[in-house]
Amino acid sequence: MKTFKFLLVILFILLFTSYCPAQDIEGSKDHPMFNRISGFYIADYTAEDFGDHEFFWENDTYVNVEGKKTYIYYECDCESGALKIIRNFSNAVKKIGGKSFEYTDHTATLFVKEGNKETWAEIWSTPETYSLTIIEKGEVEQEITANAILKELNETGKAILYINFDSGKATIKKESMQVVEQIIEMMKLALDINIRVEGHTDSDGSSESNLKLSVARAKAVADEIVKSGVDVSRLSSVGYGEEKPITDNTTEEGKAKNRRVELIKK
Repeated sequence: MKTFKFLLVILFILLFTSYCPAQDIEGSKDHPMFNRISGFYIADYTAEDFGDHEFFWENDTYVNVEGKKTYIYYECDCESGALKIIRNFSNAVKKIGGKSFEYTDHTATLFVKEGNKETWAEIWSTPETYSLTIIEKGEVEQEITANAILKELNETGKAILYINFDSGKATIKKESMQVVEQIIEMMKLALDINIRVEGHTDSDGSSESNLKLSVARAKAVADEIVKSGVDVSRLSSVGYGEEKPITDNTTEEGKAKNRRVELIKK
């Protein structure tokens, strides 16, 4: 009888441990930009204030990026499919305006630009595991020149600019007129470029007032460009208010990034 009870205890322990879900290793966490795939747990994790990684990118080029480095390795007692994992992250990044370069059926480079901040990530996967190597490139001073704006438009299809207005108004501050002047110079240099000027706000205030303000601010920028002699048929303007933030509005830094003007190449 004692032997039978002992075997029952052993069986209970084995059953419990076999159904007990694996847990993330101590001190690990998901990166806020990349949600984990359901069923996976963190088996390895490192985070450094500064590091670098070489990413394989378009046109068979390598890009070495320096900044805050995070490595996360996930495992799962399941089989998800390597390409399915890669495609999951590629689609998620594209939805927030980023780019994905899938160069094998189990590896891809992801790129997201938010204001002046760049985030690069390499995703590698097997059916039961995947890893993320992430570099967050620090904020850099925005280069506001006609050539820099044109380069951004040609490479990404848009240029994010920070033009300051009087509080609650669509009056461009004097110190930001130099940014508008560089847009004008760009339009006069590249006569084949047509743009849409988009206005965006943070979430302070009502959504209705923010939408109205963003429309007025985008129009104010477009009007200054037309006043300089640029043909009105080459540009349009629209405002989105707080509808399309590029980061959260919970901090002053985040709000400042969301208060922006975007030039979209048409």
